[in-house]
Order: sequence, then C-alpha cells, then structure tokens
Amino acid sequence: MWCFVQIVDWDIDLMKNVFVLEERAHLVSELRWQFEGRSDWNITGFSSEQALFQQTLQEDPGSVLVILDFSTGKTVCLQFLQRHQTARARFPVMIFSPDPLENLEWALRELGVFHIQSGELEPDRLAKICCWYLEPDPQKRQTYLSKTGVTLSHPEETN
Repeated sequence: MWCFVQIVDWDIDLMKNVFVLEERAHLVSELRWQFEGRSDWNITGFSSEQALFQQTLQEDPGSVLVILDFSTGKTVCLQFLQRHQTARARFPVMIFSPDPLENLEWALRELGVFHIQSGELEPDRLAKICCWYLEPDPQKRQTYLSKTGVTLSHPEETN
C-alpha cells in the first residue's frame, strides 16, 4: 500500500486584493503598473458600489483594501461607506479625490476611511499605502519599497 503525502508550504503569499471604485480605469491602470510583475497582487476596478461591496464580502478582510474615487459621485461613495460600516468583516478604505475634501474629511474618517488623498494622483504613494497595509511581512514590504525607490516611513508621513 502506497501513501502519498502532500507537502503544504504555509509561507505561500496570499493574494492581496486592491479593489477600486471608479468610472474609468485610470486608478486601476496606474496601480497595475506599480505592481507589475507581482503575481500576489490583484488590482480590480468596479463601476458599481454594490458589486464592489459584494466582492469584498467574499474575500478575507485581511487581504482587501478598497479605494473609492470620489469623482464617481459623493452619494455612491457614501452608500459604500454606509454598507462598510454595517458589515461584520472590516477592511481598510481610502479615498482619492481630485478636488479638496476639507469639509468632509472628519465625516469620512468617522465612516471608516483611513486615508484621503486629494489633488494630483500619486500612484506610487497609493501603491506604498496598499503595500503598507496588505504586506504583513516587513522584509517583503521593504523589498518591494526598495525596488520602487519609496522610503519606508509610515504612509501618512510625507516623503
């Protein structure tokens, strides 16, 4: 009688999912370029907040980060944030807005947003923040950041 044993490598990288709510795929394409060659990163765009929310519920919360492009509409983003607050599974959410959001910043943070980037799109900064939150291994995080030329300061600090 033969017994086959499957060896499981518990150090295999789990897929890191960055889900982006936007009308056009500008943020998605910029982030895909930032993570080019990294097979453990999945950058996916959504045009429907409901489809985005349903997909987040199917994933491990520790493997998901959501970026909301505020130019898709304030109402749409706020609907997503309201769903996010009532969900049992929590995952980080950040906002990108080409326009300033000073009057909304505190309300957005109370709804669970951990980072707001307004003004010019900085894909390398967004990638750094994604890496900071989704890459649990500090050595792998440092390897990625050194390849991109980004410093290892906390993402909320200026470079």
